[in-house]
Amino acid sequence: MQEKNYTNESAIREAIQSIAVGPDRGRDISRELASQVMRAILRSDVDDVQAAIFLIALRMKRESMDEFAGIFDALADQVVPITASVDRVVCLADPFDGYVRSVPMTPFLPAVLAALGVSAVLHGVESVGPKHGVTAHKVYRLAGMNPLQSVAQAAAQLDSVGWAYVDQQVYAQQLASLAVLRDKMIKRTAVTTLERLLMPIRGRRTTHMVLGYVHSAYPEIYARIARQAGYDSVLLAKGVEGGLAPALNKPLRRFFFESDIPFDASSSKEIIAAERLFDAKQAALPASNAESPVAECLDVGLKVLDGASGMARDSLCLAAGQIIFAHQPSLTLTQAVENVRDCLDNGTAKARFYAMIEQAR
Repeated sequence: MQEKNYTNESAIREAIQSIAVGPDRGRDISRELASQVMRAILRSDVDDVQAAIFLIALRMKRESMDEFAGIFDALADQVVPITASVDRVVCLADPFDGYVRSVPMTPFLPAVLAALGVSAVLHGVESVGPKHGVTAHKVYRLAGMNPLQSVAQAAAQLDSVGWAYVDQQVYAQQLASLAVLRDKMIKRTAVTTLERLLMPIRGRRTTHMVLGYVHSAYPEIYARIARQAGYDSVLLAKGVEGGLAPALNKPLRRFFFESDIPFDASSSKEIIAAERLFDAKQAALPASNAESPVAECLDVGLKVLDGASGMARDSLCLAAGQIIFAHQPSLTLTQAVENVRDCLDNGTAKARFYAMIEQAR
């Protein structure tokens, strides 16, 4: 059936009238309509109240894949990907609202991967709700790095340093400008789900996505939208606080798609006894400095790069090891983790981290 031609005003009215109907009565809208409404929201052509109703009502109804796809179309349209000079890029996407219960080691993950020959770029924001937790942006800024470099500068750093960070405020300004509205909405929406899958930098030949999840419904959504975004593969691992580091005290639960997504993506879940590699009683190092959590993260991470042992080192080893294991099938997970330990012990990961700090001041 041919899609109707809507003005922005009639599009938001049609969308809300369809989805915000009541318990179990909301109707799905088309990909095209979802995309038009989201584009209008990004351009501030829709009243904030209407925008909030649209996004929250979608979440309460539960978004269809067409609705997710349409919203992602609108988000992706504002991003102009830059092709790096390296053949292969691995994109890392931690939860954009950060960490509040544990001390994350993922701000140090791209430097470790670079030390192992993997060109890695981490996406993120400074702060967004609902958690407003510790983010890589905050850690890098405290370390002396400028986290708001251009996408072109970040792409060049993949060649010179081996890793980079790109901030949403730089590569998707309209989306970043929704932060205040998102705080007022309090709850997570489709935007929270989809923003991690945008592709500001791509490899000359292939580009790969790695992200964490918590709830069982999300791997299929992430996998299908990653395909829509143009990623050549997607690695999804159940992580602490939804991040890139799996729990140290539980089996590794992951999905790895390199070709077509099966009709039932959940059937592709792998469970690997990663907990046997570590003598851990907890999933990750608990946060203990409520007054200065960013400083705590930076301090712990730098000590790990200096060779310190403990849960934080183990988290970083498992987070990096699972990525190496996925992309180098000749290695076992144990061998991949040992390679990570070696680059921490011989100082190459530390050198990569400080090289970026110096270059990106």
